[in-house]
Amino acid sequence: MKVQELVERLPEALEECLSAVPRSEIIQVDREVRLKNGTLAGLVVDLRVLGRGQKMLVEAKSSGQPRRAREAIDQLKRMLSDSQMSDAYPVFAAPYISEASARICRDFDTGYVDLVGNCRLAFKNAYIEKVSPENTYKERRGRASLFSPKSSRVIRLMLGESRSWRVQQLATAAEVSLGLVSKVKKELEEREWIISTADGVKLSDPERVLMEWAQEYSYRKNMVGEYYTLAGTNDAETAITGWCEEKRVRYALTGFSGARMSSPKVRYNRSTVYVESNVDAVAAGTELKAVETGGNVLLLKPYDEGVFQGSRVLYGNRVVSPVQLYLDLQSMPGRGEEAAEEVLVRELRPLW
Repeated sequence: MKVQELVERLPEALEECLSAVPRSEIIQVDREVRLKNGTLAGLVVDLRVLGRGQKMLVEAKSSGQPRRAREAIDQLKRMLSDSQMSDAYPVFAAPYISEASARICRDFDTGYVDLVGNCRLAFKNAYIEKVSPENTYKERRGRASLFSPKSSRVIRLMLGESRSWRVQQLATAAEVSLGLVSKVKKELEEREWIISTADGVKLSDPERVLMEWAQEYSYRKNMVGEYYTLAGTNDAETAITGWCEEKRVRYALTGFSGARMSSPKVRYNRSTVYVESNVDAVAAGTELKAVETGGNVLLLKPYDEGVFQGSRVLYGNRVVSPVQLYLDLQSMPGRGEEAAEEVLVRELRPLW
């Protein structure tokens, strides 16, 4: 959304925010006010709240990510230094303001308002705070772009190794273009999820990035083939991995099959294997019967070959990386979240 469109809609959003306070109204809205110190105020609002006058200084940004929030706060500080704005209340506005940005605003005693219904205004004579139950405004450059198939290869690499990366190194290792890596880097900077070092950039809070990705991810992003076999899980997996190795088809265990390789205490009754092949061909070659429900073998045709990134051999079997294993488990029923948590504790946190 362009800033101009946002500014046009802000008075309505402010009125909705103020609706909970009696005797409150917007008296006047002035756009692009040139202050005495030379700075340009995007929006100056004169209010009456509980019968008392209040001036509000609003800085609008097209994105509500943390980096933009800090920029807005810095600009508001410069505006407030002007003598005619010394009593004004600073407010950051965006189409949608994330919890991280809202926290930054609170830390710097700055109000905020967005078009979704989130707001916090703390005047000397009133306190208003509203939280929208859901984000009805989706930023197109947001999570979806970060965790799309090709972009997620970059994220997976950065989560899988506790080190700094240069753009060229990431592009080469992830087998994606320099332009794509630059876009991913920019989005991570917007969210303040990376820090710069002498050797490049690294994730500032890997666990948080993983949790954000997990909210967007499901193993059903892959093409899922469900099958049944009278053989046990061990025999089924042996047959599948043996067929793949013979045919030189890339594979990797995941889900509870992968979790058992890193934690032998895991008990399960359904095998899950990624195969870079036609799943029906694998099933035919290993005597698996296709079923609609109730299968005890899942064959996953990857939505992107990046799922094999960082795979390792455990007890003679190839298993997906801890990052991919966590993502797949957390979206699986039957204690999948519990198994994912163990992967997080045993393998990922020590790595970071």
